[in-house]
Amino acid sequence: GKISYEDAKREALNMAKVEALRKAGVSEQLQSYEMLFRSEVNNDFSEFFSSDIQAELRGAVQSYEIIDTRTFTDELSKLPNIEVTINAKVVLYSTGPDPTFNARIEGIKAVYNDGENLTFSIQSTKDCFLHIFGIADSYTSVLYPNSIESFKMIEANKKVTFPLGQVEYPLFKSGKEPEVTRIVFVFTKKPIKYLNYETINHPDFEEWITTSENIFAWIYSLTPDQRKIDYHIITIR
Repeated sequence: GKISYEDAKREALNMAKVEALRKAGVSEQLQSYEMLFRSEVNNDFSEFFSSDIQAELRGAVQSYEIIDTRTFTDELSKLPNIEVTINAKVVLYSTGPDPTFNARIEGIKAVYNDGENLTFSIQSTKDCFLHIFGIADSYTSVLYPNSIESFKMIEANKKVTFPLGQVEYPLFKSGKEPEVTRIVFVFTKKPIKYLNYETINHPDFEEWITTSENIFAWIYSLTPDQRKIDYHIITIR
């Protein structure tokens, strides 16, 4: 009676993920996970990219299958409840983040006008590879690499300006109201390509569409010492 059916189902699913982690023996991190999953329900992924939570995580639900979804009425409150049962694959990490692996991102503003292009520069402390994702309320896409800019190594301590080639990163909103978008940077020491996306063909370019859940699953598959994650929250008005 307080939230929608879909929100309740998502919250039940996240509680099932926490239970899977508990059974896998990562109970010391469950408070961080519960914070993360509450943020997912509210469509605010800021907690996921928090460096504090990333440093604490020693395991993750990499993938799962929903086995059963059951709706019932609570005997005391007389309100409808949802119970979700999953079969989960949990990955456990034996390593923590590499404190020498870092990156600096410059040039991203807090507010952009509708249609304005995104430009920025990065500089990493180690040779690495980069993926950039855009997570908005209405869509999630792969910004880099793309059909024009190839996937290649970024040299350590070398300042690189994006876009790399004859391409632009225009920022658009889906409605009249200002829209919040998260630009997510995932640096990896090895050339591990993100492939879980769908291609939408436009007259001048290909757009790679994905989901935040697929992005999280891919990130979870990388051990903490092999990745560095950064993000920027921007508003498109």
